[in-house]
Order: sequence, then C-alpha cells, then structure tokens
Amino acid sequence: MSDADASPLMRQYREVKRGYPDAVLLFRVGDFYEMFYEDAQVAAKLLSIALTSRDKSSANPIPLCGVPYHAAQGYIAKLLKAGRTVALCEQVEDPKLAKGLVRREVVRLYTPGTLVDTEFLSPGESHFLVAVAFSDATAPSAKGQSVIGLACLDVSTGDFWITEFQGAQADTQLMDELARLEPREVLHQDANAKALSCLADLRGPRLCAQPSASFNPKDATQLLQTQFAVHSLDGFGCRGLTSGIGAAGAVLRYVRETQPTASLAHLRRLHTRWSGDSMHLDSATIRNLELVRPFGASDRSGQDQPTVLSVLDRTATAMGSRLLRDWLVRPLLNRDAIHARLESVGELKDLIQQRVSLRATLRDIQDIARLSSRVTLGVAGPRELLALKQSVSALPELRSHLQPFNASLLADLRASWDDCRDVHDAIEQAIKQDAPMALRDGGVIREGYHAGVDELRKASTEGKGWIASLEAKERERTGIESLKVRYNQVFGYYIEITKANLPRVPPDYIRKQTLVNAERFMTAELKELEERVTGAEAKLLALEQELFDQLRSRLANEVPRLQTMARAVALLDVLAG
Repeated sequence: MSDADASPLMRQYREVKRGYPDAVLLFRVGDFYEMFYEDAQVAAKLLSIALTSRDKSSANPIPLCGVPYHAAQGYIAKLLKAGRTVALCEQVEDPKLAKGLVRREVVRLYTPGTLVDTEFLSPGESHFLVAVAFSDATAPSAKGQSVIGLACLDVSTGDFWITEFQGAQADTQLMDELARLEPREVLHQDANAKALSCLADLRGPRLCAQPSASFNPKDATQLLQTQFAVHSLDGFGCRGLTSGIGAAGAVLRYVRETQPTASLAHLRRLHTRWSGDSMHLDSATIRNLELVRPFGASDRSGQDQPTVLSVLDRTATAMGSRLLRDWLVRPLLNRDAIHARLESVGELKDLIQQRVSLRATLRDIQDIARLSSRVTLGVAGPRELLALKQSVSALPELRSHLQPFNASLLADLRASWDDCRDVHDAIEQAIKQDAPMALRDGGVIREGYHAGVDELRKASTEGKGWIASLEAKERERTGIESLKVRYNQVFGYYIEITKANLPRVPPDYIRKQTLVNAERFMTAELKELEERVTGAEAKLLALEQELFDQLRSRLANEVPRLQTMARAVALLDVLAG
C-alpha cells in the first residue's frame, strides 16, 4: 500500500518509522502502544502476544499487535533482552486540543548502553556505553604509532571518563579494558577496517557503527565544552588525548540522539584515566582468577557460582558493590594510596561497635547515584523521590558514626561531608509519604504544601460525596431500591436500573446506554455534579504534575552534591565491608 492510499494515521506511522528503521517502534494510540508490519510480526513472537491486523476487510490487511501503555516497561525489557532496540513514540499534544491527527514524536530510543530505568539495570553492576576511536597511524598527531581512544559512560550514574592506548600493544590493551568494563554497547567508526578487525571477536555487547564524522576531535571538543560549560577541556586532564576526546564526543552525541527529550545535566565532568594508575590485569587473568565471573561462564551468566567478588562483597549498598568490583579489576599500584586504604580498613576492623553501627545505617541508603541521575533526566517518579529522601535522611547519622575514626581517608570524608538536609526537607514538605508509584495516579502532593491543591482536592472529595448522596435521594424519589450510581472511564457517571424496574423510571431520566439486563440513565443534576467532580480532578492532576516537575527541577540543581555524597557513601561502604 502506497502512502497515498494509507490512512492519515498510517502515513504518520510510516513517516516516524523511516527515522528508526532498525528499532521496534512502539506507536502510541490511545491507551495502547501499537506495532505494525514487520515490527508487529517480530514483537508478537518475542512477547508471546496475539498478532492481529488492521483494515481486515481490505485486500492487504496490516499486521498489528499492541500492549497497554501502563504495562509497557515489562514488554520493552523483553524486547531488549532479545537484542532489539525500541523506539517509543508518544502523543505530544492533548487529543482534545489537536486539530486533526494528534502529533506524535519519538521521545526515547531504548538501546542496551543508554538504559536508566531501574527495572533494566543490575544494582551491583555498572552499565557502560563505550566508544572506540581508531586513529590513523600515518596522521601527524599519531607520530607513526597506532592510537586507540576509549570513552566510557554510565548514563545511569553520570560516570564519564576517557583513556588512550598507544603502540604495538594498543589492540590488546583495548580488549583487556573492554573485558574489565563488560560494556553493554560499543560504538565504533563505520567503514573503518581497523575497528571491524579488532572488534570482530568481541562477544556480549551490541556493536553499533557510527558515522566517522561523529568521532571528529574538533567537533567533539566543542560539544564537550558546551556540555560541561567550560572554555577548555585541559582542566579535566585531556590535553593531547585527541582520539579519546573524539570517542567522548561520539558517546555524548549518541546519547543525545537516542534520548532527545532528556536533560543530561548530570554529566558535569570528564575524568581521565592513565595506564599507570592501576595494575594492568589482562582478560585472561580476570577470567582465570574468576574475579567477577566463574571460569568458563558466558557473559553475565553463572551468577550463582562463587567468584572472588561474590566472596568479598559484603557491601550494604549497590553503590559500594559497584565500586568494589572496580577496585578488584583495577588493583592499586601507588604505595601511599594502598596504605591509606589499609589504614582505614584497620581502624574499622578494630572499632567493632562503631563499624557495626555504621554498617547498619548504610543499609538504609538506596542507590543515591542512580536516583539523582533519574531526577536530572526528568524520569524520577514520586516513589523515587521518597527513596532519595530516605537515603539522605541517613547521612547525618552516618557522619556521626565517623567521629571516632582518624585514618586519613575517613577523616577526609568526615571533613567534606554534606548532610543534604535541604534536599530531604524539600521532598518531605512536598510529597506525601504514601504517594503512588505513578504521578498520573494523583494523590502525590502533601496537604498544606499548596493552597490550590488543597482546594481542588476538597472540591473533588465533596463532589464524590454529593454523588453518593444523590444515589440515596434517587432511590427514595423513585422507590427503586436496586438503583445504583456508578462510574466508568468511557461513560462517566450514570444511574443504572434493572429491566424489571424500568416502568418506574421518572420522565426526566435521559437514556444513556442499554445493557442485557439493565438500562443506564443520566439526569441534569448528575451531569452537573459529574462536570464539577471530573473538572476538579483534571485540574488537580495537572496542578500536581506542575508542582512535581518544579520540585524535580529544583532537586536537579543539587545533583552535583548528591553525586559527591554517593561516591563518599560507596567508599565508606567498601572500606567497612
């Protein structure tokens, strides 16, 4: 079927799909995400859902399947696990206000390396997206050596760093680094023979070719400077790391393209790693010593079998668990740094009661790193803000537990400690303790926080009370004891009367719907009450959404402090474990 013969909705679908040919497109239609053509055939099989068709009476019916919008995350997870990418296309204007077809846009592209949703992430593992830039050894800047730039980003925490490998062993060093990182997705230059050859045997991550222009160091420098609001990258220790900067630019550009509506304000700095910072453990050593995976296990399998990490990991937080893994695959070489860790562990070992109290408090802290990133990305819901409040509420007690310790690492933590009390208070004042998971369910904003919310909530509650009293009033007026006032999303409020009582229906009742055993009616009074209640509820939901967005934006400004404390808590957790 040509575009000219297609319906307006299908023409819109095809136009959107052309921009995402390799992804399964979830196209929002009312309360469902629908998939068409090949996407429907693939998704129906992977998701074990029914495959039907659109325009069944036509000569060429269109394959169709769909999932409820409120349950989409579980289906998206299955598609990702099956190795597919998913484009989420939303209605971006109110259907009631739209002139003609509702405008739709892709608001998110789910790829293995850009996930931030809690249900898609393993708490104790980092979730890395990496880019690899292979320079031309004949280029003047390469000085005749092979140079490989590597950029690594965990979007869920904001951890972003670069490094470079040079010389005859560059390829081997890169593969060893990838073994340490276990990335979910690897970006590389398309049509680059060196990249294709080096990465050909890489198993596990999704390989994603990108235009070579995405790795241009000059463009990458400008992009990174804009992101970090700096005039030079030299302050991050990046001077001369041309290939690494090119790779970092490719990573940032890819995340922006796949998450077009997300703020990336939590990406505030770029770290530089050098080969001399830690001991170089090659992939064979990591595998043979079973540091993080059982020997012979495929990527991320065999989790129930013991490893060095599983034996040593007694951390109380997900942040600590991720840091311990990083320490294991990157042993220190610097004598002073090693001594500082040992000194702290020694003190924590000797002061048993203080350590026990400290670890008990750590168990009250959730993943501040990922929670704060979701705040900045604008996807944190009410329960996640409550989890953040609970976590920062433990920080003052944690600081008090540090008082007896004098080891340099612990003393430095205590001196730079931030209780983030204002973050706690802002959430405490605004969000109800029993707030629902989803903002759309309402009942999020605490009483007394905003006068407008209190007034609308009172109007909604009183309106429902009036409707309940109307049922008693109409039973008395009509003499029909089985008369019921009910509500559903399609028809709104209505009066339901059984067929046996229809002769007793008053003349002012307006027939609304006929059922097998009953009739549904409307009255002028019920219609007025319905408009009052539903109008108040719609206004209340919109106001709660606005206030919640304002709070989330306010908290996003404090994310650098939260990220600093996340690192502090992780360090303390590993040392105490």
